[in-house]
Amino acid sequence: MFSCFLLKEGAMKILVLLKEVPVVSEIKIDREKLTIDRSGVGKMMNPSDRHAIEAALALADARGGEVTAMTMGPESSEDILREAVSLGVKAAYRLTDKAFAGADTLATASVLKAAIDATGPYDAIFCGSSTIDGVTGQVPAKLGTMLGYGILTNACKIEIGEAGLTIDRKAGTGYEKLTAAFPLVCSVTEDANTPRKPSIRGRTASKKLVVEVMDNEKLQIPAESLKSPSKVMGLFPPPALEKGQMIPGEDPEAAVAELVGILQGHAAF
Repeated sequence: MFSCFLLKEGAMKILVLLKEVPVVSEIKIDREKLTIDRSGVGKMMNPSDRHAIEAALALADARGGEVTAMTMGPESSEDILREAVSLGVKAAYRLTDKAFAGADTLATASVLKAAIDATGPYDAIFCGSSTIDGVTGQVPAKLGTMLGYGILTNACKIEIGEAGLTIDRKAGTGYEKLTAAFPLVCSVTEDANTPRKPSIRGRTASKKLVVEVMDNEKLQIPAESLKSPSKVMGLFPPPALEKGQMIPGEDPEAAVAELVGILQGHAAF
């Protein structure tokens, strides 16, 4: 049975998507399976998801409405849903099923779409720009495409308009300004805002929260849509940065001349 919320006329229905990720300092790699070994590793909310929560709550504050949180993961991921409720989110869903295990970004977007179809429609859906375990940033755009919603990605500034959102996002050495009308999916970077702190009322609500669990018996996602076509072909560390070269001496002109000679030797000019 799905939760039902009675909202005032004109109030917005807003969703924020969250993910439980391993603590970065504890991440281990299983080089045989080419995956992250999550056993015995601490868990936390994906960092940019906190900023997605703030963006969702700011929209609800400005336009009226309530924010719901949704995550796909094991029972331990309910901790991040409770954290979201302590900040002002009103309800939470957790998506879990053996059939969802090992989902790539396409299968993940398919599961999220099915859950959104079952619990929505939503006027706006917010999520972090990318997760620190996968770092693909692909799910927001794939989900928006599946839903037929407007898509705004990597927002570092968000302006709330009457009919939609306008964002700034980094593009090379400058910024792009993009606008999309509601309904929309917006992914948010850590530069977009400053997340609020939990309130006493929020902490109390988080302790009383009943998370609604949805499996594939409820969602009825076809097996074909749960296939993960992308495969990890290999894992390797990034190339090491070359050690910098110091030019000693107190004579600036001599140091510049030596620097020019070094750069010419590296075909920089």
